[in-house]
Amino acid sequence: MTTHLITLVIKQPSDAQARQLMYQELLGLISRYGGEVTSTALEDESTLCELLEQMLPDHEVEQARKQVLELHAKRRRPGRLHSPASLKV
Repeated sequence: MTTHLITLVIKQPSDAQARQLMYQELLGLISRYGGEVTSTALEDESTLCELLEQMLPDHEVEQARKQVLELHAKRRRPGRLHSPASLKV
């Protein structure tokens, strides 16, 4: 089961106005191509997940991954097309 999600950690500029403009432009770009933001965090959640993955037993990590896939499968709206995403350049 593929969820077609991408997680980015972006180091924001120090200027508050630049941060706001960057955020608005990102949302516009995502929307323009049919995407949607499903989650946001103000910290580096990717590194946190990597550390937790190293600390937890493999079977617990695999169970958590399965639960995440199940959650995203339930959130999909009926009739909505989910075309595959690619990061290949």
